[in-house]
Amino acid sequence: MAQATSYNTVGDREDLTDFLTILEPEDTPKLSTFNKGPGQSNVFQEWQMDNLNPVNIGGIPEGQDVQSFNDQVANRFRTGNYTQLFREPWQVSQLQEASNPAGVSDEVANSKEKAMRVVKRSIEAAIGSDNEMQQDTGAVGYKLRGLGKWVQSTAQSTNPVNALYLTPSASIDSTATASLSESNFNDVFQSAFQAVGGARNYTLFAGPSLKRAISNFQRVTGATGTTKTYMVTQAADQHKIDLNVTVYEGDFHQVTIIPDLFNGLLDGAQPSSTTSQQKARGYVINPDLVALSYMIGLESRELPDMGGGRRGFVTAALTLVCKNPKGLGKFAATS
Repeated sequence: MAQATSYNTVGDREDLTDFLTILEPEDTPKLSTFNKGPGQSNVFQEWQMDNLNPVNIGGIPEGQDVQSFNDQVANRFRTGNYTQLFREPWQVSQLQEASNPAGVSDEVANSKEKAMRVVKRSIEAAIGSDNEMQQDTGAVGYKLRGLGKWVQSTAQSTNPVNALYLTPSASIDSTATASLSESNFNDVFQSAFQAVGGARNYTLFAGPSLKRAISNFQRVTGATGTTKTYMVTQAADQHKIDLNVTVYEGDFHQVTIIPDLFNGLLDGAQPSSTTSQQKARGYVINPDLVALSYMIGLESRELPDMGGGRRGFVTAALTLVCKNPKGLGKFAATS
């Protein structure tokens, strides 16, 4: 039987399904969980750190008068961070606003909502970044110091933290995630215990490679070329094998582990284009020692329509308050 070799499709209707899918990293756990500090009234927000004088167990002779006096605030230190302005503009032309795109009921509302999501992602990336604080010069804007610069054992290049309050080097582990052991992991928390005293509850914001390395702590893996054995004790009626570690309780800590793709970024880097450093980075956070302080809360502003269509922007201005980096830690591997 003869078969047609051409078809006229002029009258065919398009079949555009009425939904719209966006796939980008959007979880912002640090922004969602960090305490909210008092709002600042200046772009450079400051706070103080202090410590206690050494203990004295030498004994005092009976009847001896006080012969010397100690300045109890000799080590008081003042530091701060710049407030960073975040902004994402949007615009919808008159014709586009009048159109009926698939999966969108209101193009203006959709644009505002997307701009807000972008600002939240930008804030999360700045918090977990390796950015150093930066003063506005007219050519460049204010920039907050990210956790990558707060949590380090050496002095920062700008407005350095007093050596007494820097993160101890033992609280920062740079072991490649493929080689990370429980001993390496617990050393970080032991160092934090020795620095601040007392067991603490922490949150670890961990890149995906670091998260997998921690989950491997509960597994016994065979030698190269042999079958891997996972040893897990669970009730048989659960009908599943759980290989996910979300809470780790050690000798000096209990840590909740939260996967996070917004760690260790630099200007221009994108969370969806993951680097080895980004996947291996993790921040050990004592919730009492960090906060986000807003000068301008997350808000949407609409500008006058000058004829090209409705337009506006979503904005926020805030800084990261790191009350004392001595009590924090970091997993700083590059792979």
